[in-house]
Amino acid sequence: MTSVTHHSDPLRRGPANGVSELDAPPSRWAAIKQILACVDGTDKDQSVLNHALQVALHFGSHIDVLHVHFDVHGASTDKRYKPLVDRFLDIPVERAATEAAARAHRHFENWQAQCKLPLGDTGIAMRGSSTLWREILGYENEIIAQLGRLSDLIVVARPSKLSSSFSLMALETALFDTSRPVLMVPDVVPKNLFHRPIIAWNGSLEAARAVGFALPFLTECEGGVEIFATPEPKHCTETDELQRYLSWHGVVAERVLVEDSRPIGMSLLAQASSNQAGLIVMGAYTHGHYRQFLFGGTTRYVMDYAATPVLLAH
Repeated sequence: MTSVTHHSDPLRRGPANGVSELDAPPSRWAAIKQILACVDGTDKDQSVLNHALQVALHFGSHIDVLHVHFDVHGASTDKRYKPLVDRFLDIPVERAATEAAARAHRHFENWQAQCKLPLGDTGIAMRGSSTLWREILGYENEIIAQLGRLSDLIVVARPSKLSSSFSLMALETALFDTSRPVLMVPDVVPKNLFHRPIIAWNGSLEAARAVGFALPFLTECEGGVEIFATPEPKHCTETDELQRYLSWHGVVAERVLVEDSRPIGMSLLAQASSNQAGLIVMGAYTHGHYRQFLFGGTTRYVMDYAATPVLLAH
C-alpha cells in the first residue's frame, strides 16, 4: 500500500508557540525602514530630527540625515563666461553655504549624542534603529530627488515665509520628483504621530496615494481615525469605499461632519487642533501646483499654517 504524506499548509505553519502566520499581526519592522531627514542648518533641524526619530523608534528604522552643501562653483564650470560680478558674489555665497553645513552637522551631532542612535551605513549589519550623517555637495533638487526615490519616508520642515528657500525647495522636490511619502513637520515639540490621525479626503488620486502611504501609521494609531471630507465638484468625496478599504487593514475610521463656512484648509487645521490629532494625511496640489501657487488653495494654506505634522503625497 502506498503511503500518503500529508504536508501542512506553509501559510499556517507557525512558530513553536502555536501562533500561525495568518493569525499574526503585520510586522511593524517591515513598514518604514529607510528615512531621509533633510536638514539645512536652521532652527528647524531639531524638529525634523525629533520627528524622524519618533518614526524610527516605532518601526525600527534607519535615518539618513541629509544636508546638501550648495555647490557654488558648479553653478558655472567655465569661468570665462561667468560675469566678474558673479565671481565676486561666489565668495559670500560659498561662506554662507559652509557655515550652514557646519551648523547642520553640529545639530546632528548634538541630537545623535542625546538620542544615542547607533551609526550605521548598511542595514545588513544593523538591527533596530540607526542613523548616519550625509553631507553631499550639489543642488537640493538633484540630491533630494536621487536619495528620496530610494527612501520609505522623507521628512522635511514646514516652509515659512521667513525661512530660507531650502525648506520649500526640499518639500516640493520631495513631492514632485520622488513619488514617495513626505512628512512635513512644524517647528514644535513633536506630538504623538500615532494619536487620532485625520485623513483629508477629496477622492483624488493624490489623496488615495496619501492614504496608501499612511497605512503604517493608520494601522498603529491610538484613539481612532477621522475622515475629513467636504463636497467637491471635481471628485467623489463619499467615504463609504474609503472606510471599507481601511477596514481590510484593521482600521476603523469615522467621517467628521463638517459644518463650517470657512475655507477647507482653515477648517481642516481647526479640526486637527481641536481633536489633538497627531497627524494629518492629505494629497498635495490636487488642483494643480501653479494654480495653487498663484491663487492659493488647501495645500498652500496647510503648508503655511499647519501646526500638526502632515503626511503628503502627490
